[in-house]
Amino acid sequence: MKLKLTAIVAACALLVSSAAAQQQQWKDRQEYDMFQDMVKETDPTKKLEKIKAWQDKYPESAFKKEGITLRLNTYAQTQKFPEVITTANEILALDSCDLTSLYWQVTLVRTMNATSPNPASLDAGDKQATQLLGCLDKIFAADKKPANVDPAAWTKARTDMESLALKTLGWISLAKKDNPGAETRIKAFLDKFPNDGEATYWLYQTIRAQKDPKRNSEALFYLSRAANLPADKGGLPDPQRKQIDDFFGKAYTSYHGKDDAGLAELRKLALDNPKPPAGFEIKDKGTLGVEEENKLRAEQPQFYFWRNLKKQLDEDAAFFDRMKDAALPGKIEGTELTTFKGRLSSAKPETNPKELVLQMDPNDPPGGAGDVTLRLDKPMRGKADVGTEIQFEGIAKEFNKDPFMVTFEVEQEKVQGWPVQAAPVKKAAPARKAPAGKKKR
Repeated sequence: MKLKLTAIVAACALLVSSAAAQQQQWKDRQEYDMFQDMVKETDPTKKLEKIKAWQDKYPESAFKKEGITLRLNTYAQTQKFPEVITTANEILALDSCDLTSLYWQVTLVRTMNATSPNPASLDAGDKQATQLLGCLDKIFAADKKPANVDPAAWTKARTDMESLALKTLGWISLAKKDNPGAETRIKAFLDKFPNDGEATYWLYQTIRAQKDPKRNSEALFYLSRAANLPADKGGLPDPQRKQIDDFFGKAYTSYHGKDDAGLAELRKLALDNPKPPAGFEIKDKGTLGVEEENKLRAEQPQFYFWRNLKKQLDEDAAFFDRMKDAALPGKIEGTELTTFKGRLSSAKPETNPKELVLQMDPNDPPGGAGDVTLRLDKPMRGKADVGTEIQFEGIAKEFNKDPFMVTFEVEQEKVQGWPVQAAPVKKAAPARKAPAGKKKR
């Protein structure tokens, strides 16, 4: 990973240094010439040799800080990061608010601890990031701005440094696995810089790591925002964001269940808002299941009971032994059910049947094999269309697991919904003729 000062920060640091240097004096012409020679040198190895020679000859130069800064930037150019840290400490001993040194110290804490975090290095980075925040007002005071620096650029440089320090503090707590502390710091950063996809993903991680089920909705919100914030608006690079988005879709479905509309709604909500709105909640599958059960029980109590009864029979065929010869449905879970409800699948015979087969699930397409057989004590009159809604109560007598079928003995009078059939029309008796051979008087 190649690191360098942002252009505006480098320019501001150089100008501030130059402004200070104008008030200092060279000891002699040779000191000045040696300094200019090492500034112009492009070969890093030779530059470092010239800097050392200059420092050996002028150890107490009025430009000592500038010479060490030149050495620091050379080490940074060659990515000798441990030397950068050591050199930055030399400068900070002279000026505790030196912008270049603090920048490198804070930037490198992530680079040097990315694979194997070192507690001492993390603690040092924490101290330096905090120090940078405390120095911002001094470094970027209005009277410190060089005349040839644009005010907007000066303000942006300060903002960039504040962002760097706050975000680094959040990362350090994350690296230390201090999840509550990381959450506090990352939220402080996002309050000022909300469109940062990387920090938003960190926030998701810290919330999840605290393993509080009550915060699952909040965690999914931040995961959605990290997955959907475009790269050109502060989001992660597209390949990384695509990976997070794939994970987000699976996590949402695993928690809430398949819900394309809900998923799309959450994507938009998280993209439009930096944090979850008040009362935000994504219901988990367990909660939704309970709600669906309660709704089914309230709106379709007959099917609710039948479905649970069928489930018990599917799981344990011996359960039928406990319900055989019982009058059903009866009183279930404190609720008095007077009838079961189904739809006619077939009748034997079709006209004046004495046996009816019913489908009990209202969601099944009509004309299926059916779940229940009603064995009547007396035949029904006439016939009924497939799909006719029938209600009944009866005595459970037989059960077959595969194919599934429960047979009830039912009194005809306890069957409701059969269409009323018109009584057959009696033909009038033909007129009687008088016996042959007799005449009317």
